[in-house]
Amino acid sequence: MRNHEQGVADKFNAFLRRAGERQGIAVHDFSLGGQDRDAGADYLLSDASRFALVEFKFREADIRDEVDKPRRRALCQSLPRRPDMEQRHDRCHFIVWSDHHRQRIIANIYRKEVCNCRIFGHAAKLEDLEAEVASRTVAEQFAQEFLDPGLSLRSLDLLNFEAYLKWLMQDVSGASASTLELLASDPSRPNELVLVILQSVGEAYQWMQKHRVRDGPQDDPDDSPSPFRPFR
Repeated sequence: MRNHEQGVADKFNAFLRRAGERQGIAVHDFSLGGQDRDAGADYLLSDASRFALVEFKFREADIRDEVDKPRRRALCQSLPRRPDMEQRHDRCHFIVWSDHHRQRIIANIYRKEVCNCRIFGHAAKLEDLEAEVASRTVAEQFAQEFLDPGLSLRSLDLLNFEAYLKWLMQDVSGASASTLELLASDPSRPNELVLVILQSVGEAYQWMQKHRVRDGPQDDPDDSPSPFRPFR
C-alpha cells in the first residue's frame, strides 16, 4: 500500500473546516513546509483565536519513523523536565494517523503516542514503555473538543501557544527562529488567488481576526491577549 500521509492530512483538515462551518467558525490550516523539522508538526491549526500543532502519518506503523528525528527525541526527553511546557504540549501538540482497518482517523497527544521506549528504545531513558492508548480519540471527538471554547482541550490561546512554540523551536530544536512563517490567501479577493505571507503566529492571529467570519462567534474586546492572561 502506498503512503497517503498527505491524503490523511487533507481529509482531516477538510473535516475540521466543515465542522467549524456548521458552527460559524472559520478553521484555518497552515502547512509548515520545511519548518516541520523544528516545530515537530506538519500543520498549524487555528479557529482564529486558539492554536494547535499536528503531525500527520498515514498509518500507525509509520509513527515509528519519529525515531529518525533527533529533535523529536530531544522533545521527549525535555518535556518531563518542564512541567509547564508539558502541560501546554498536552493542549496543543498532536499526532494524527489513519486506521485503515476501521477506516477512521485517530488522534493522540504527541508525547503520549511517541515519547516511549517502543519508539526510541530504552537508551533514550523515557518513562513510558508504550503509547498511551487510552488518550487516543477519533477525528469527530477531536473536532468537537477543538471547536468548543469551553473545553480548551485541543488548543492554546495565543500567548501560551507562543510560549510553547518558542521553547520548542529554540530550546529543544536549537532553531534561531522562535515563531513560524505562514502562508495564506487573501479572502477579500475571492475571484483571485492572492497569497499572503504572515511573518509570525502573532501576525497570523491579527490577520485571522481581521478576516474572521462575521456571523460566527466574536472575541470579547476585553478578551484580547494580554501579558496577564492566565494559562488555561
